[in-house]
Amino acid sequence: MARRSDHTREELKDLILDTAWTIVGKKGAEGLTARNLATQIGYTPGTIYNIFKSMDDLYLQVNVRTLDKLLEVLNSKDCNDPKKSPAQNIKKVLGLYMEFAREYRPYWLMMFLHPLPEGRKKMGWYQEKIDRLFEPLENLLEPFFSGREKQKRKMAARVLWSSIHGLCLLQETGRISLVADKVPEAEMVSYLVDTFVAGIKDNK
Repeated sequence: MARRSDHTREELKDLILDTAWTIVGKKGAEGLTARNLATQIGYTPGTIYNIFKSMDDLYLQVNVRTLDKLLEVLNSKDCNDPKKSPAQNIKKVLGLYMEFAREYRPYWLMMFLHPLPEGRKKMGWYQEKIDRLFEPLENLLEPFFSGREKQKRKMAARVLWSSIHGLCLLQETGRISLVADKVPEAEMVSYLVDTFVAGIKDNK
């Protein structure tokens, strides 16, 4: 078993987080326990709590890593192609989101299904990261709203995101066949965007 002197505090923090990431990838959030993690890194469970305030704190840091990866995907150039219409780019954003949920399934599920620490409301930096998830859609929806309708545009982005999130949840919990047994997911995304955009125009 490794000694405390084998790693600096920062190295140990990185080791714990990297190992936690690997465990979640293989066993899901359920497999990420202090005992299991301690065994993997060769330290005692107490060492983990010397670095992280609690396991919830560690779960949160894993979620932050997932969020950063997702934000990188949603802010890629593929999602803002000037040669495509806003609706086409929106479909790209939502499609990539579904792909991300599939590719990073255990991390995605952990981010949305595992309860956050009680003090999460005081963590403004974490809420800022969440808010950034909506920015790609907010920007792409700009042509459909006037400059005075910023709040409506923000709401529209969140409603649209919540809709695709619902499809993702059905997809990643094995229940997508209940609503999409005979309809390809891509067609559902396309229909959702076309209908949503048409609805915005009709309400003008």
